[in-house]
Amino acid sequence: MHLSCFLKTHLNKILTTILLLVLLTGCGSQNQTNTSSTSNPTASSHSTPTSISGSTLTSSQNDIFSMNKTGVSIDKANLHIDAHSGIQCPGHVTSGTPDKPGMYASDLPGYVTVLANNRLTYDSNEIQQMKDYLGGRSSEMPSTLQLVLGGPIGGTLPYHDGGQTIGHIDDCSISFEITNTGQNTIQIASAGVQLLKSTHKNSYQYRLIDQCTLVPMPGMPVGSPCIFFGGGPGTCDRYSAIVKLGSVAANTSFFGTPKGDDSSCNELTLNPKDTKKLDIYFYSPQNLIYSVMPQLTLNTSSGQNILSLPELTSTLAFAYDSQFVCYGLQGDAFVLENPSLVTSSYCI
Repeated sequence: MHLSCFLKTHLNKILTTILLLVLLTGCGSQNQTNTSSTSNPTASSHSTPTSISGSTLTSSQNDIFSMNKTGVSIDKANLHIDAHSGIQCPGHVTSGTPDKPGMYASDLPGYVTVLANNRLTYDSNEIQQMKDYLGGRSSEMPSTLQLVLGGPIGGTLPYHDGGQTIGHIDDCSISFEITNTGQNTIQIASAGVQLLKSTHKNSYQYRLIDQCTLVPMPGMPVGSPCIFFGGGPGTCDRYSAIVKLGSVAANTSFFGTPKGDDSSCNELTLNPKDTKKLDIYFYSPQNLIYSVMPQLTLNTSSGQNILSLPELTSTLAFAYDSQFVCYGLQGDAFVLENPSLVTSSYCI
């Protein structure tokens, strides 16, 4: 899928802008896997700044501030594996549903941009620094913002436009471009991760900001739609695997079976010199933090074996919908948004 946001900006800021649609529904009501243990925050349309509470991290949660590895290439088992964006959390945009990712997907930056502290009122210089960074005019992140790992619970979250669901955002994911560099056929029977540590809770409160209130599309007024996207037909060059994680001890592995974008596609098979893409979507039924190492199950003429990829050891962080709160800029202050009263709201 091809996405474009904020024309004439740097690529990394384009991706950051795309991420804002990932947490669109973090501003409002969303499907909740475990509604008995959490509840959505009550949004307010009042213009008075609202204080933010419950944002203190425990020592076991500090790893959500460490960004995962990117730009990784691996040559193993007669495969060349490119994982340019690394494990992203949040992850991909897809046209599908939790059990069927859809025929197209696109990389996202793999992190959430939040307010760095509880303060909601800022001077004009601080606000301009935010606008310059989010709009791609500056590559330096201001001290008022923070990058944090965190994918919303539930498999995927819908992206709405005009009251219709036209796409979904999965929790966390990774994209592989895999080339068979050997002389024999290789089949990828499953894809997943191995847990390297026991899981622990993620109770961080994400102070999201509605980017549309800071940086609208060029030539458009504040509040105008900030994102345009589209996709192409499915092919058998791209596959997706869904991996459901759980709360277990270290060394447990979780796998999913790759399926082609088109229903006519067979199993993911690479003949010599073939190149295909594989998107792995991870989701968790609980707000947990995972330390993981990707793995691929390979079938070859010599039998089946599991290929571990320690070069891509990463953190996956998941949070309930109630942990994501969206604030829009009004004057010199960020105020809690009521999604039912906002025409175009994209939280990042």
